[in-house]
Amino acid sequence: MADPLDQLVEARLGWTSAAIRSWYADDALSRNLRTAMSEEADRLGDAAFGRGFRKGIGIGGPEDPLAWANRRLDLPDGGWALTGIRFRGGATARPFVDVVATSASPTPDDLAVVAEAVVPAYREFAPLCLRVDAPDAPALLEGLSGDPRFGPGCAVDLHVVAGLVEALWTHSRAPAYPHVSLRAGDPQHLAQRTAEIYAELAAREPALTTWADSEDLESLTACAEEGLLFEVLADGEPAGVVAGLRFDAHGMAGFSVQEICLDAAHRGRRLAPAAIQRLVEELPAGAGDVLWGTIDPRNKPSLRNALSVGRSVVGSYVWVTPAGLRGMSS
Repeated sequence: MADPLDQLVEARLGWTSAAIRSWYADDALSRNLRTAMSEEADRLGDAAFGRGFRKGIGIGGPEDPLAWANRRLDLPDGGWALTGIRFRGGATARPFVDVVATSASPTPDDLAVVAEAVVPAYREFAPLCLRVDAPDAPALLEGLSGDPRFGPGCAVDLHVVAGLVEALWTHSRAPAYPHVSLRAGDPQHLAQRTAEIYAELAAREPALTTWADSEDLESLTACAEEGLLFEVLADGEPAGVVAGLRFDAHGMAGFSVQEICLDAAHRGRRLAPAAIQRLVEELPAGAGDVLWGTIDPRNKPSLRNALSVGRSVVGSYVWVTPAGLRGMSS
């Protein structure tokens, strides 16, 4: 019998964007995908994980812990899909089924086949939709639009933006670059700073809380342990927080932007691109390492900032709503 992890890697190759594939030789890309898929493979049929997940969510639901673990579903056409129940932002009212990997291709026809297996298998959870990690969201969404097999709510959840660090090192500097510097920070202090910044944002724009949340002390401590937690300074004055972390995902090796936030007094000055460029200079990157992150499509300033420093959209998490499901609300 084939190794389940090998099957996941092979399947994900077909869902990896041309941009990411261009950055790595085939063997390196397979190694990266193996790293990305290993945790999901470990959750397949893991009753202990299922029990812990069910307890953490705290909504009751199916008592069988395997219902909460990752499952491999057989598809009507003879293929398969590795899936798992998830809750957007941990909100119990927003269940969805994550299609982690599948032998199907990222097309409406194949996703309709996946839906035939997923919807009845997860009926007890009443999921709002499915989610896939797609290589070309615009093409997929164009195909889903108007297809009677899919309902409303097919849309991008998060864009994955990335750039090779070696290219970002040489990208033209943002206008604010001379005014921005970084200072290594204490996790306790900067966790409080980020919480205050996000609280102020939420008070001013309550809708932001549905897609923007601060990193906690544990996350920022991990960044500090790698020497990648910084207070952003604007002309020497404290202006915000930026942090990174070694985090291989989506077939890429490299670093994730864990946090970038500026306080009210310094927003609107286009400091964020310069802060990211200063962070890039601190990365202990090697050949093939990227700087990546996920950005909600409604967060247009962050997406604009990411693109301005040389990163690009290399994939997207996409909500796929089979006909009959309600779809994920904004």
